[in-house]
Amino acid sequence: MMINTILFLAGLAVYAGYGISALYLLGVTLFGYLAGRLIPKYRFVMWISVFLQACLLLLLRVRHLLPFSSVIVPVGISYFTLQIIAYHVDLYRGRYEPEKNILRFGLFVTWLPHLFIGPIEPYPRMRDALNARRISRDDFTKGAVRSLWGLFQKLVIAARLDVIVSAISADPKQFRGAYALVAMLFYSVQLYADFSGGIDIVLGISRMFGIRMSENFDAPFFSQSVAEFWRRWHITLGDWLREYVYIPLGGSRRGKWRKFLNTMAAFLVSGIWHGSGYLLWGLLHGVFVFCGDRWKTKSRTGNRIVTFLLVSFLWSFFIWPDTVSALRMAGSVFTVFNYDAFFSGISGMGLGAGDWIVLGISCLLLWLYDWKSRCLKKRFCTFSPAAKVGVICVLTLIILTFGMYGIGFSASEFIYSRF
Repeated sequence: MMINTILFLAGLAVYAGYGISALYLLGVTLFGYLAGRLIPKYRFVMWISVFLQACLLLLLRVRHLLPFSSVIVPVGISYFTLQIIAYHVDLYRGRYEPEKNILRFGLFVTWLPHLFIGPIEPYPRMRDALNARRISRDDFTKGAVRSLWGLFQKLVIAARLDVIVSAISADPKQFRGAYALVAMLFYSVQLYADFSGGIDIVLGISRMFGIRMSENFDAPFFSQSVAEFWRRWHITLGDWLREYVYIPLGGSRRGKWRKFLNTMAAFLVSGIWHGSGYLLWGLLHGVFVFCGDRWKTKSRTGNRIVTFLLVSFLWSFFIWPDTVSALRMAGSVFTVFNYDAFFSGISGMGLGAGDWIVLGISCLLLWLYDWKSRCLKKRFCTFSPAAKVGVICVLTLIILTFGMYGIGFSASEFIYSRF
């Protein structure tokens, strides 16, 4: 009980650094707990809860309507809001009893590592993980290695790619055509290294405390279709959308066109979850997911390349500030042919020769890890304690030597902490 209290207060203390947003987090936690206690007896409370939280989340996605939202609202609000909604819906469905211990429920919402970027953890899994918490040397070592691997992705790979992507996106009039194509391809890898790296840090720190959380990625760039990509990318969000949007609307049980509409509805919600400027991004993903395997060829490599290109082009909505600019820059790839100028201009965008070498080797390591992750994890388990400590020391040295650190670096700098 004492450890739960300390961890709960630690989450609130960190949010206190963002101003009065800690009061918002505390208020949402108390509301979630009290509403959960009422739902089994007063079932209409679930509808009120979902309506209020969905409306608030929608308003916060249109921040200009709330001039003080940046002060009141903490980063990562979408993650714990979806967790509380799922908790209340499951209570309404009678899947489990409401949590009576307010500290245990508070820790479910405010568990510090996953507050900023997820994963979106179901209540039963988080409850069982907290109840089964046992700190062991094996868990601590595995958690430390995974956290360091996440820092490697964030500070060595994503930070370098951000230099190029930021330079290109800062001047869309000058950097079009080949520059836009490279920005989209680089951003795809940058976002993955940033988000997956952040999740690895969350899962690693949790593992060090003896808490095992849900995986959120499964080598998404090995996908052979956009539908498969969404089964491998941001897995917990996909599970949430399927469980609480797609299936309640009927899923695939009511014919092809109803399945299409349900798929589009789920990805419309995904677009709104990311922000008001991502509706078209969500709808386009819905179309590609519905098409599923229809566009696949007999070439596995070809399918993976096409999927990577499609997903990368859709990230244009994340790179440029509005939908029109994103569409214009994506279209410039096919209308502006400046590839000769690109190869001479890319060298002057902030990365030296050494950075390019480090980036190339690091991306290769990331690709190899995703390809052979299961084998590597099994192999690591066979290492002696001294060898495991050696791996930790080597990763630490690499990060300290090759990591890029911005001024005032903080957890809020992870890209997906914005959503």
